[in-house]
Formats: sequence, C-alpha cells, structure tokens
Amino acid sequence: MKKVLSILVCAAMLLSVLCVSGFAADIKVEQPFDAGVLGCERLRIPALLTLNDGSVLAAADLRYNHGSDSPQNIDTVVAVSKDGYTGWEYTVPNHFDDCADGTTDKNSASFIDPAVIQSKTTGRIFLVTDAFPSGGGYPTAKTGTGFVTVDGVKRLALTDSDNIASFKNFNFYIADYENGFAPVMTLSGEKTAYTVDAEYRLYKNGEAIYCDQLGSDGTKVQQTVFSTNADLTVYLTCYLWMRYSDDNGKTWSAPVILSEQIKNDKESFLGICPGRGFVTEVDGKERILFAVYDNCGGKENVSTIYSDDNGVTWKRGTETECKCAIGKTSESQIVALPDGTLRMFARNAYDFVAYADSRDGGVSWTTFQADLDLKANGNCMLSFINTSKETDGKKVVLGSFASDTESRADGVIRLGLVGENNDIDWITTYHINKGFFAYSCLTELSDGNIGILYEDEAAHISYMVLTVSDSGELSELNGNNIDYQYNPDFWRKLLDAIKEIIVKLQVLFDVI
Repeated sequence: MKKVLSILVCAAMLLSVLCVSGFAADIKVEQPFDAGVLGCERLRIPALLTLNDGSVLAAADLRYNHGSDSPQNIDTVVAVSKDGYTGWEYTVPNHFDDCADGTTDKNSASFIDPAVIQSKTTGRIFLVTDAFPSGGGYPTAKTGTGFVTVDGVKRLALTDSDNIASFKNFNFYIADYENGFAPVMTLSGEKTAYTVDAEYRLYKNGEAIYCDQLGSDGTKVQQTVFSTNADLTVYLTCYLWMRYSDDNGKTWSAPVILSEQIKNDKESFLGICPGRGFVTEVDGKERILFAVYDNCGGKENVSTIYSDDNGVTWKRGTETECKCAIGKTSESQIVALPDGTLRMFARNAYDFVAYADSRDGGVSWTTFQADLDLKANGNCMLSFINTSKETDGKKVVLGSFASDTESRADGVIRLGLVGENNDIDWITTYHINKGFFAYSCLTELSDGNIGILYEDEAAHISYMVLTVSDSGELSELNGNNIDYQYNPDFWRKLLDAIKEIIVKLQVLFDVI
C-alpha cells in the first residue's frame, strides 16, 4: 500500500511539474483583448501589471472601428484575471459618450495611452491616461495647462466660446466641490447657473443638460466640459487624467486631473508613457513614479512625475538630456538595479534602445545613451521589467520591443543579467514573431511565468505566457515557439554593414 501511495504521489508531482512547465500539457490562456471584446473590433496600447494578490490587470485603448490616435473616438478598457490566464472581467473606467461607440469622429473627446501601477503598501491601483477635449490630440494640443489661478489656487478654466483654442476666451472656472458638485464661477467671482459633477458633466439650474451624440441618429447625451457641443468647454490642450481603484480594479474613483500640479505653461503636449509606472522607496517612504514626456521646443523629452503620499499630490522630476545621435526620448519604462539605482529605457530616434540612470529615486537622470546590445526600432514603445528570477547568481531583467530597425516588426523579448557596475549582459533573445510588432507590456505572473501583451497587427492585441528556465531560456508556455531565421537580402546586408561602421564611429566620438 505504501508503495502504491508513493507511486501516486510521484505521478502527481510529475504531472504538476509538466503542467507548470507547459511542455507536456496544454494550459489554457484566454485573450483579454481579442477583437470583438465589448463590441470593439480594434484595440491598441497594452498595459499589464501583476497585482499584490497575484491577480493580473490589463488595460488598453478601445478604438472601436479605427486604429487612429487622438483626435478620435477612444476610451479606456481594463480587464482583471485572478491568475493571469483565464476569467478576464472588464470595466471601462474612462468613457466619453459624446460620440457613439463604434463610430469614428475626430470631434470626439478621447482618452489615450494607459499606464498602471499599484502601491505595495496600500494596494491602491493608479490608472493614468492622456485626456483630450473634442478635436484634441498630440498634433492639435495648444500651449498651456488649461488652468487659471484664482486667489492663489489653480482652477480648471472653461469658455462659452466656440473657439476653445484661444485661452483669452476662458472667462469661467470650476470652483470647489461640495456634496459631489462644484459651481462654475466667472473670473470676477460671480456664480453662474452652471454646476459640474465629479465626472465633469454639466448641469444648469440643478438640471442635467444634453446635446446630440456624434455618430448617432438623434440620441441625446449629457454634456461634459470636454465636449465641443457643450455650453461650457475646457481648453484645447492635453490633460493628464488619473483614476484609482482600491478593490483590484472592480470599481474606479472619480477622475483627478494632474496637469495643474506638473505641467508648465510652455508645454502643449505632456503625456503619460504608456505601460507601467514604478514603485520605489525613498528615505523609508514609498514613492509612486510614472514616466511622462513633452514636446516642448519641438523635441520629445522624457521626465517623471512622482508622489510620496499615495497619489494625493504629485511633483515633476527634472528634464532629461540625451546624446545627439539618440535625438529624443519619449515612451519609457523603469526598472530597479540591485544597488538601488533606477534605470529608464526609452523610445528614441535611433536604432538602439536608450537608457539613463537615477540615484535619487527617479527625480533626476543621467544623460541618455544607447545600449548597443539592444538593436531596436527607435520609433516604438518598449517594455522593461524586473523579475524575481536569478541566473548564475545575477538578477534577471526582461525587455520587449520591435527589433527591426526599419519598421515596427520582429518582436523580441531580451533577457539580461545585472552584473557589477550595473552592467547588463543580454544573454537570451526570444523571437515572438517575424512580422508586424508594435507596442508591448510585460509582467511576471505570481507563478513565475511571464505574461506579455503585444500588438501583432495594426490595432490588434495578443496575449502570450512564457516560461523562463534556470539557465535563462524563454519558451512559450504551450511550446509554440517560432522558428526564426534572419535572412536579409543583399541591400539590407549592405545597409546593416554601413550602419555598423557608423555606430563604431559614433562610439569613437562619444555621440551615443
């Protein structure tokens, strides 16, 4: 009997190992953002985060029937799974209904580019996106914050003019909230008949007021101050829009506009770097960090915003610099190195991933330089994360990005070992696909496997789970690794050789 029990125990252990490794048993992995979810055919901009309790939160842009950036009809979807494999449950925290779902209209208000992080101490999840009023987007945003200062306090400004692009027309502002509503005041301090609720919906004399919904057949929707056909409207610029959840993404707070705290009057676009924020500790206190970037002066430049009081107040870090060949920095992600240094990896204008370090908790950064071991498409978002894993006694970090320097294609995951002097030895390359590959986001699941959301078609997001061996090799969970071979034609080989010579010269003259 003991022998039978021993055999059964061994068999159960073997089956468990095989199931976890994925080599002999199919483990179901459900797609959180496949086409058709919530009636939406096209989604972009993945964000992915393993929560404190082991569940996994994913976020993306709902782009309905188009793949365009703002200005356009775009909302934010969040999906949560208890294990990161199946059972995704959905909320839509950010939704303007001035434009009918499933329709396309550049006059729609919009949300774009989600980034998420969770406090390790309080469990609060922060979701930050860019928010634009009707017709707003990266190319149309006007210089300024959209706030006026009244008696030393910054207030969200409003106008009753059809021209929301000229700030001289903004003669109203939203005052303090009380019992869920805030009065709209004139700059001279007089109360108007208008109030707004916490979602910035408009009321007149205490009654909700309505307007025609774009893209619908006569449907009426309540006006918001972000809609161009409203009685009162915000300034045509970019707003950093934050919500938080204290119940693992089931419900979300009213929005908080962060721009008044961290944007300056010379900036038109100041946007979140999509994907993940970061949590660190400074002087014994938790710090919540997000990377942001602006286009002030005609060049994109990354910096950070951070909170040391669980998201109540936010400050802005210093502007970063980059070596001339890198050209710019924008969409960026942060990891921690073993000695406490933070490293930021950035999208840029070059053929390699750029990085910079911070030794003051993410406030200031060294000059960005190229990591010549990370050949990449410069004009594409990337993802980098810490993991709990070690190989050869060294901490493992992972990065995912498009590796084709000519186009958004050939997705890879690189595995690196952090050595002395914070040098990272990128020892493994896992090829995700050969074709189209754009934005991506990585997370380490609670069981040690690696999840990745990635754009494998225009406005389509796929989800994959991988295992990592003790030696640092990555494999798709169910063994569906692609057979990748790089076979460039003659002209591509020649171009690669020329670029290699140029890189060596740039290293020699210290320009990257």
